Amino acid sequence: MLATEQDDSTYRVRYHSYLLSMVFLTLPPAVLYELGPKLLDGTIESGELAGMCLGTLLPLLAAYYYIEFASFTFSISDGLFRWRWSNLVTSKSGEVPLSRIARVRRDALESSESSGLQYVYRLVVILDDETVIPLTRSFSGTHDKQLDQIVAQIRDYLSLFAPMRG
Repeated sequence: MLATEQDDSTYRVRYHSYLLSMVFLTLPPAVLYELGPKLLDGTIESGELAGMCLGTLLPLLAAYYYIEFASFTFSISDGLFRWRWSNLVTSKSGEVPLSRIARVRRDALESSESSGLQYVYRLVVILDDETVIPLTRSFSGTHDKQLDQIVAQIRDYLSLFAPMRG
């Protein structure tokens, strides 16, 4: 989910993603429901035990991987661009002067699915040294139009501070 907030001195973009993780978290209980009784009474075979372990652990790992939280803050009053990204295991953050922002854009990646060529998107900030700071580590195909609106709003907001290059 993407959300934006704006006032006279700050523009903030927040992103959190956990819907796909919730889908993965429904799989371990199903596996345990199916094989749990055999495990408790000791009649489980080694192949079933391995399947139960994989059917429980892999969805949990996938759920942890897909949970993420991010926020970008553009502050005219401080003259700083701040970002913070985290999931359940790691976090990254930083800040740079607004004057170092060269571009803000919606980044696209082609994805060939069985249904044909598709695009997925993310919001990125590009600094004057061509460093790319993505809002998320993953792409989302559901937010493409909303990302265009957010990019336009950020560009308008930053034009109050200084015109961007490109």
